[in-house]
Amino acid sequence: MRDESIEKDRISENLRVIATTSFLAGLFSTMTRAVWQPFVLSLGAPMSTLGFLESLGGRRGIVTALLQPIGGWLSDRLGRKPLVALGSLLGLLVMVFYVLAAIIGDWRWLLPGVILLGVTLASSPAESSLLAESAQAGRRGAAYSLQMASWIVPGVFAPALGGFIADRWGFAPVFLVRFALEALRLLLILWLLQETLSRVNGGISLVELKGVLARMVVPPRELRGFYWAMAVDIFVWGLGGSLLFGMLSETYGFTTLQLGVMSGALSLSWAISQLPIGRLIDRYGSKPFLALSEAIGIIVVGGWLFSTSFVAFAALYALFGLVAATWAPALRALLADSVPTKQLGEAMGRLSAFRGLIGFPAPYIGGLLYDRFGFQAPILANLVGVAIALVAVVVAVKEPSRN
Repeated sequence: MRDESIEKDRISENLRVIATTSFLAGLFSTMTRAVWQPFVLSLGAPMSTLGFLESLGGRRGIVTALLQPIGGWLSDRLGRKPLVALGSLLGLLVMVFYVLAAIIGDWRWLLPGVILLGVTLASSPAESSLLAESAQAGRRGAAYSLQMASWIVPGVFAPALGGFIADRWGFAPVFLVRFALEALRLLLILWLLQETLSRVNGGISLVELKGVLARMVVPPRELRGFYWAMAVDIFVWGLGGSLLFGMLSETYGFTTLQLGVMSGALSLSWAISQLPIGRLIDRYGSKPFLALSEAIGIIVVGGWLFSTSFVAFAALYALFGLVAATWAPALRALLADSVPTKQLGEAMGRLSAFRGLIGFPAPYIGGLLYDRFGFQAPILANLVGVAIALVAVVVAVKEPSRN
């Protein structure tokens, strides 16, 4: 009993470690978020090419979609920590390609970096599973909210810092700073993070792997409505929201510093609201907050459609923070409460893959709409889509029972 208690204490320490590494990840991610799309456009790429890059790698990318179920499956057999550490290690190589693209001045050097970024995100199911296994049952909403709050707090100031560095010294120094922060994060993962999978099975069967690849395109029967609602969501937000900073830069001439301030406004509202919302999710369930997220999204995108000034977009982007704060922990908590712990890594990966396979064309389509019709077209498509996504959540998502 004493040994079990010590082990539980060690695993509970993971919440502090995850909060710290999430803070570092949020620091370098939000710092580069404001400059990424203007950076791609500065290399001579049209908006459709920016959309193609967004569709290729990143959270909506096809590479991510194909690899996340494999990453989750591997984490169920090899352990969570090795996959998390590998993702951080590969993240260092991504920055090498970004710096090369900035120095050479050719967007095509971004292609291997963007593909590799999709590979790094194959570790996301392992990280989400590790967090779920480090928290007590019934407290996962709060645990996910702690992680998200830790990730988003540096976003209050980091995007403006990234925009200032880019305006003053160029884009390459921004990516060099990110490289240094990622290296520090990797050291903390290797040194302090505790494995949570009680039994690690080192055997990998190719027959089982084929089954994983087959299952990623077929939603589990009991979660079919949830899967489709989540897929609709990622597709419609990819049409406009995924390209917003690039479109604002090209249409209204927003600077990287202004985009950084907008991103900071989102982070501030997200950080303030995240922990209280996580507690409410634990109390009232996940589905109401998924629906609330889409409802707020309708207001936000409707505002984007009719706004032209920096002040208006900054205010709307602050409201956008509530869309994220209500969505991310509710989605993860609902899935974690719906599947057995030993299958959680694969389940996280399967959902990400299904969403990614449906959603990956959206940024490219949004870029084509922009190149052909201008700013209003992808935003209008986004607005109509969010209304459809709200209906899908209300009708199709079922709240799981909690033991």
